Amino acid sequence: MTDLPFDPIYPDVLGAITGGTRISMDDLQCALGIFPVGTFLNQPVEIVLILQNMVDQVMQVKIGIQTPAEDKKGRPVVMDIPKKTLTVGLRPGEVGVLRAPIVPRPPTPPGSHFPVRVAVRYRTARPGRRVRPFSGGPPPNMLSISSFKLQVLRDVQFSAETWHQSTDVLTTFFDIAPRIMPDVRTDLKAHFETLWTHEQVMDARELALARVEDARRVATTLTRNAVYPYLLDTVEERFAAQGLPLHPGEAIAVAKMMTYTFDEGLELEPGFSVEESRWFKTLCQLLAYDETLEDLNKGELATRYLFEAALFDAVLLGFGVIQPRVREDLGDHSEQVQYANRVVHWNAGQGDPDLSYVYLPLVMGAILVNELANVKPENPWTMLDLLREALRGRARLFTGEKVTIFNMAADLLKIGEDMLRRSRIPRP
Repeated sequence: MTDLPFDPIYPDVLGAITGGTRISMDDLQCALGIFPVGTFLNQPVEIVLILQNMVDQVMQVKIGIQTPAEDKKGRPVVMDIPKKTLTVGLRPGEVGVLRAPIVPRPPTPPGSHFPVRVAVRYRTARPGRRVRPFSGGPPPNMLSISSFKLQVLRDVQFSAETWHQSTDVLTTFFDIAPRIMPDVRTDLKAHFETLWTHEQVMDARELALARVEDARRVATTLTRNAVYPYLLDTVEERFAAQGLPLHPGEAIAVAKMMTYTFDEGLELEPGFSVEESRWFKTLCQLLAYDETLEDLNKGELATRYLFEAALFDAVLLGFGVIQPRVREDLGDHSEQVQYANRVVHWNAGQGDPDLSYVYLPLVMGAILVNELANVKPENPWTMLDLLREALRGRARLFTGEKVTIFNMAADLLKIGEDMLRRSRIPRP
């Protein structure tokens, strides 16, 4: 086994169950489902709430359950639940599932789409350090439940539907068929079950370390030619989906900065290394989870499984690339890490779009590594010409403090053009 220092990333247990469906509330992620989606009077359904603690602090979660008092036509609806308010304690980094039965009773009429609203509130005694990336992290190597129970959870249809766009009030629905079953009265009890705890992180570490050599081999195949076309498409899709449609030059630049992060940038730039990167650690844990992922098309591997981790690394690498070329204070390492987390947080669907996330430092860094990250037959002048066009169109959007970012990008663009001239690269 390798002696490589390895601090594993806490796994995305929630995503492994729901397929990625989630609601993020800063330090807590959750997903709500109901099973079965249809029932009869006097027969229970069960709400299923996955809770994923994202920080290294003990967390108290309060869950409020609200069922309808009448249907769409104003007819009375009666539903039994264990309690209207439940409290769950989560250990640092813990993931668990809360199940609570709901039993529709007469005179509830049959119908479809009966709503159940679940309010989720949480608190920690003190601010916590994030132990999972906003996108959730790599899949888990092991859980505290059997494979049968895991499959039962995966059979639940989870949703991220909220009530009136409130991120802490989730909504799910079920149908009631026109049939009354025998009334078998039982004590209704909610049940919480742990799926993963931070004690398991050392086991995850050992499994990931056993895959370091495999990950090193895979890393050498994540070349610019293999990943760039896939990254370009994914960057365009992901940024547009989060409210920041990119100019072609911007998309090319962001994809190139991420390509450089995969290809050779972490080895070429001082202060960085592949094996200390988030994407490499994620790759180790991915291969420990499923060794067949090694055979996946490398562009798909980069975009489907490593994109968020590589975006984080690309932001930090971008700061490292531009730091010697700019006069502005770019903050210390911890501040840059916080900024990188904000970019990933936004790209994962949490937070408002900000044009700064595109330019600082992704586009700026790409300008300086343009030739190193270029993929033939594309001419590196093409990106710079498109970026100059993009800057002209974006100029009015850079106001206030963001004017500094615009000026930095414009200055670096001139440097990038000089670099290509010195390399005697002709325009297309």
